[in-house]
Amino acid sequence: MKLGFYLFAEYINMFISGVVMSTLYFGGYDIPFVNEASLGWDQNLLAIIGFAVLLAKAFFFVFVFMWIRWTIPRFRYDQLMRLGWKTLIPLALVNMIATAAVVLWLKK
Repeated sequence: MKLGFYLFAEYINMFISGVVMSTLYFGGYDIPFVNEASLGWDQNLLAIIGFAVLLAKAFFFVFVFMWIRWTIPRFRYDQLMRLGWKTLIPLALVNMIATAAVVLWLKK
């Protein structure tokens, strides 16, 4: 039962992340390319349609999350640690030094 709750919480996290992404970056309940004010429909109907649009955008992102997760193979723990220590940390240090150099160069 604990594993079921863990997996269920993971899908809830995907859904909440999809809602947050669609709200912050993709217009939330706004219908794409439609001006709701010029339609002249009832406000309650527009609220229901807007909620359905928000859910559709969130489910699209959940679909994308699942698609990526099921398509790309997972790393083993040793592969992930090797990637982090031998690739990502040196890249982060190079990025930090390059950013500092650019900031110092632009300050003059």
